[in-house]
Amino acid sequence: MNSYGINKNVFQLTYRSRAAEGLTTSQIMEIVDEAVGFNNPHDITGCLVFDQGFFIQLLEGEKAIVEQLYTKIKKDKRHFQFEILSKGWTSERQFKSWDMGYISMEDYALGEKAELVSKARKALDTISTKNDFTPKVFWYNIYTLLTASKFYKNL
Repeated sequence: MNSYGINKNVFQLTYRSRAAEGLTTSQIMEIVDEAVGFNNPHDITGCLVFDQGFFIQLLEGEKAIVEQLYTKIKKDKRHFQFEILSKGWTSERQFKSWDMGYISMEDYALGEKAELVSKARKALDTISTKNDFTPKVFWYNIYTLLTASKFYKNL
């Protein structure tokens, strides 16, 4: 238990990376399929978002396995320029039922993007930074990527 009396038993890691030049949709789907194949038997959940040549991902599960997985992901030549945005403990998973949720904003219509922007904004307003900083960082980066693209284009 932490100092707030909350049992923090789930480790979360949020990172971003850039897609390799010329990365295709089928290559992205290979990444997702590989993730599901690994995550399911290892009790890892999370969400991968792709837009404007950037990936943002939140991974959650047992700390050693999440860190091992991130080390493996960094070796994948389909993306580069990895940066851990946040990592830490939480009492509750953000994506309990997703072995690996995947959202490609390039596949979304304008109205659907607006819905995800709204969801990210709501998450930013409701997630406590004291208890769940890593999911807040994940949603902040999703919101920033979708609404302030100049920030990401300058990276």
